[in-house]
Amino acid sequence: MVFGFGKKKTQEQPTAPVQNEKTVTLEDIPSMLQEIESPRVAEIISIAKTTKEEVEVHKKKIRELILHLESDGLKLDDVDRNLGVIVKRGKDAIVSTIKKETSSTFTSAAKYDQAVLLNSEISQMLKKIGDVLGLNSRIIHIFAKKYADNLKDEIAKVAKSRNQLQSSINFIENLRAGSKDIIDKGQKIAEYRNSISQKNERVSQIISEINTLKNTISSLEKQIHDLKSSDAHSKFSEIRHKIDSMSSEKSEVKNVIDFQFSKISRPLGRYSYISSFEKPVRKMMDELVANPYEVISPQNKTGIIQILEAVEKSIVSGSISVKDADKSLEQVQETISRLDEFIKLKESYSGKVSALEKDLAVFDIKSLESKEHELVKTRADLANIESVKKKLESEIKDGNHSLSKNIEELESGLARLTNSKVSLK
Repeated sequence: MVFGFGKKKTQEQPTAPVQNEKTVTLEDIPSMLQEIESPRVAEIISIAKTTKEEVEVHKKKIRELILHLESDGLKLDDVDRNLGVIVKRGKDAIVSTIKKETSSTFTSAAKYDQAVLLNSEISQMLKKIGDVLGLNSRIIHIFAKKYADNLKDEIAKVAKSRNQLQSSINFIENLRAGSKDIIDKGQKIAEYRNSISQKNERVSQIISEINTLKNTISSLEKQIHDLKSSDAHSKFSEIRHKIDSMSSEKSEVKNVIDFQFSKISRPLGRYSYISSFEKPVRKMMDELVANPYEVISPQNKTGIIQILEAVEKSIVSGSISVKDADKSLEQVQETISRLDEFIKLKESYSGKVSALEKDLAVFDIKSLESKEHELVKTRADLANIESVKKKLESEIKDGNHSLSKNIEELESGLARLTNSKVSLK
């Protein structure tokens, strides 16, 4: 025989057949769960009171047995002295522990929490009694067998009463766990519904925005087509073509000027390191070395001559070193003498271009460019918002799947608790 009285495992009861059907809202669920739980809690409190009364009776009998055991010499005078010491020590441990456990007062269960506490107190008492009897099992079965059998019977009765209470508490705890799961799923369902509703509303807004953007695109495409089909645009295109075709003339003029200044690039470049000109003239000189075509103009003629004459003087004085001073002087003087020629070439080209550019006013190119820019932007906006719509529709689909799953699980959970088919509105 082994003395041990742990918590008895309770088997789940098979679900009874579903008998009727209910339709509920999320708001109905908390009160429905409370209606299910309240009578069960009241029943457990009643069971706890009965259990306490029964256990008190058996506890009293156990105590009486222990008091008799305490006063019983167990005929230890007839056994080996060393063995007698061991038996007495075991007996004293049993008596001491069980007297202590059976003298404690149990909680009166007027509330569910007190019923749980009572169950815990009885379980602790059974465990401690079982432990001390288990440790001294051979002693009590050999030297106090009549007490062992009676103790076993009384402890078994206490365990039976406790198991009934434990089973009821397990039922409530499982009920509460199921209720919590249902409440949690209800919150998720509310969140999914709210999220899906907001996203559906946003999709409706986006559809309206898409239609507006498509109408804007159609309008812009027509406006651009009308502008490009106009006589004014045809004339504008012809003039633009003429201006573009004149780029070869500009290249010829630029090549002539660049070639001439390449002849004096060495002395001009070296002079830039030693010149004492003020900042504006130095800037012009640097630009003249880099791109003479852009610098040559009637306004800059005096400054250019000033720079070239300074270069000329530096060659003569030897301030800058050149391979052939006479040739360099000749090329600088030649460049100065050809400045008017270069200016006329540029002005001739610029005049032709300016005249043509004035004629470009026949068509409002800025209006066309503005509409083309707006069309590009509107198309990009349309692509972006269609992408947003697609993403939202995917999220709505996933949300509806999760919503259906949670509703199904909630209805299944409610059906188990209420023994009814439950549909959620």
